[in-house]
Amino acid sequence: MADDLGARVQALEEMLSHRELEVHDLSEMVSQQWKRIENLERELTRTKDRIITLEDEVGEGPAADQKPPHW
Repeated sequence: MADDLGARVQALEEMLSHRELEVHDLSEMVSQQWKRIENLERELTRTKDRIITLEDEVGEGPAADQKPPHW
């Protein structure tokens, strides 16, 4: 019976070790994805600012869904 208990404890320890590794890997993955999201948000903000600047420089034109006057 002691051998059976020892084998069960060892199996549980192995499973726990694998789960700890999986949690660590997932944590690293989430951290990398969070950094990527932050970078993409900064890039999106810069792009929006650039579009606003370009629109200010060009001025308001006709709406894209309006037909030109010669139609």
